[in-house]
Amino acid sequence: MARAAFLLLPVLLLGCAQSGATQAPPVSLDATSGPVSRPKPVTTPSDRDADRVPDAVDACPDQAGGPRDGCPVVDRDGDGISDRFDKCPDVPEVRDGRADGDGCPAQSQ
Repeated sequence: MARAAFLLLPVLLLGCAQSGATQAPPVSLDATSGPVSRPKPVTTPSDRDADRVPDAVDACPDQAGGPRDGCPVVDRDGDGISDRFDKCPDVPEVRDGRADGDGCPAQSQ
């Protein structure tokens, strides 16, 4: 037991001697880690009707439609031009090479 006390005495003396020494103030990790930047959350544009046209540019956000304007393609005369853009929605434009895309039949000359 005397031997254990003999070994412990220098440890205690060194510990007391070091405790009185002045220590440098702790350095904050925030000061050395650089600017704090938070990543922006990944958001996808809303598309309520799931037609792949974002609601912000979808003319019909609650009805699935085509990529042109997001509205359903309605073509009563079956000429391939949506009624929304067809100037003659009840009369088909004949596809004879003179079609101008307005949805009305070409006038004979």
